[in-house]
Amino acid sequence: MKCHHKCITSNVNGIIGNVTSRMAPRVQLEKAAWQWVETVKPEDIKNEHIEQAYRIALSACKRGTCRRNCKGNPNCLIGIGEHLWLGDIDENTFHNIDDPSSERRDKNTFVGLTNLGATCYVNTFLQVWFHNLELRRTLYLCQNSWVDGQNIDSEDEPETICEHLQYLFALLQNSSRRSIDPSGLVKALGLNTGQQQDAQEFSKLFLSLLEDILSKQKNPSLQNVIQQQFSGMISYVTVCDQCGRSSSLPSRFYELELNIQGHKNLTECLTEFLKLDYFRDGVWLCL
Repeated sequence: MKCHHKCITSNVNGIIGNVTSRMAPRVQLEKAAWQWVETVKPEDIKNEHIEQAYRIALSACKRGTCRRNCKGNPNCLIGIGEHLWLGDIDENTFHNIDDPSSERRDKNTFVGLTNLGATCYVNTFLQVWFHNLELRRTLYLCQNSWVDGQNIDSEDEPETICEHLQYLFALLQNSSRRSIDPSGLVKALGLNTGQQQDAQEFSKLFLSLLEDILSKQKNPSLQNVIQQQFSGMISYVTVCDQCGRSSSLPSRFYELELNIQGHKNLTECLTEFLKLDYFRDGVWLCL
């Protein structure tokens, strides 16, 4: 969406004119509002000059196009500081943005996740899981513990891990911002934002947590989604090269540790992982 501003078009040299499309940076608006001082003598200053300097005649921003009051437009009244009553929301970075339009994502682009310090590994997995459509659908259908209670219409913030994921995925899908803050989920997980964790271990523990949450859902189609989407079956087969007898030991896996040294692609890594191993010197006896 674009922010449209219509500026003063008085007879005082037609200084500012119309500003359309995206709002100009604050510095440019400031300069345009005061250009008249270069040609108007102090004794000739009129009310229209003062109104032009303070941009009194600027049209109000269209509702829904700005996330906060524009510093360059006194008639932009998107909010009145209600966040002070709604909770402890960190608005420091938000209010330091000169052009709100710069924080809007372009059409057909993805929403990013803010790095909270050392949480890039978390953001990476969240983006991967978000783009798994089956997992996203499952989480949207996931019912929370209070659904059968009296708080179903409550407007409280997310509390459980499932609620935080639902909220985060909804923002990744529908937000008009370039990036969103995953602090709620990170805090709920008890992660230290200043310390880099092992990415593989995080993925393993988080998927295990999701698997446990979904296994308790009343809808049977949701209970095994983690296994269906993120696990596979592998069998360790031992074959006697003398008589041909074999034994198989199947097991479920969620990750494979592959050797990448000396390989050009994933296929080569998998080929090495699945290559035959031979037991010699009577290590294995066929009975």
